[in-house]
Amino acid sequence: MPVDRRFLTCRFQRKLEWQELDQKTTIVYRPRFGKNRFGKWLAATLRLSDYRIRLDAIGTLVWKHCDGNTQAATIIESMRYRFGEQVEPAEDRLYDFVMQMRKARMIDIIPTE
Repeated sequence: MPVDRRFLTCRFQRKLEWQELDQKTTIVYRPRFGKNRFGKWLAATLRLSDYRIRLDAIGTLVWKHCDGNTQAATIIESMRYRFGEQVEPAEDRLYDFVMQMRKARMIDIIPTE
């Protein structure tokens, strides 16, 4: 199924803390019980740390571009330039990954006005 052209103009904004281990690996820290006061208190009381989500090289490239300014079309170009055929079909792959991150409350999608 082809990706809607409106998606190509969307931008994405990271919502979570993260750490780049190297050019190919990033760790994203997702709070277990949310970022609100109660969630932080509960995690501290139960002595549970954040989830550590390890992104591969392609996920790292996409995550770095989720700066609130870069459009999906530009991210797709970067994916193709760096990984070639490995990421095809790039539009579908980016769309699926973005939707997973949105569902996990890791990013916000900013539509073009």
